Amino acid sequence: MKRKVLFTIYLSVCALLASAQADIWSTIQKVEANKYIINIPDAFKRVSIPEGSGTDFKFDFSGVGLPATVNGAPMYGFYTVSHLSGHKEAQALEQCQLEFSSFYDRVTEPGYNFDTTTATIQTGQSGTLLHTRYYRRSKVSNYSRYFLIVYADKTDETYVLSVTFQYKDPGYDIERSAALGDYVRKVFAHFELR
Repeated sequence: MKRKVLFTIYLSVCALLASAQADIWSTIQKVEANKYIINIPDAFKRVSIPEGSGTDFKFDFSGVGLPATVNGAPMYGFYTVSHLSGHKEAQALEQCQLEFSSFYDRVTEPGYNFDTTTATIQTGQSGTLLHTRYYRRSKVSNYSRYFLIVYADKTDETYVLSVTFQYKDPGYDIERSAALGDYVRKVFAHFELR
């Protein structure tokens, strides 16, 4: 009986999250750069970044179509866009791996470091989608990170789209229950090259 009630609650929460994710895309803002357009929900907030940081844009989407808290602690979400000049997909992939694997306090699940697949942006180009998750002792937080690396032959540039989730869930169950992978794919699918 208790399992049935918990299962029903779980299904209700999943349905509510799916509905919330769909609703956030009803009003879109366009952030335009010379060579691309970022289409994001109006609720995403632009974050100022220091000049010369290597990041073109950064957005905070904490609580937007996602739970505000996980296990009683806040859940944060950030989306960044950066680029490298030239056909440098392998270099970008290596930089992404170095970025998360260089944390001295990073703890991963036994036998897991990252996984890759492909994803497609709005204008049809496909790229490598890299996913990793880990715990950082210094931050006392878990992270789920997604990077999409896509090359634009028209402009001869390699773009790195990155989504980072920070939360407290040692079992990483939030990835499944909040459908983080689907959320990220939808964010990335709204990026378009000119």
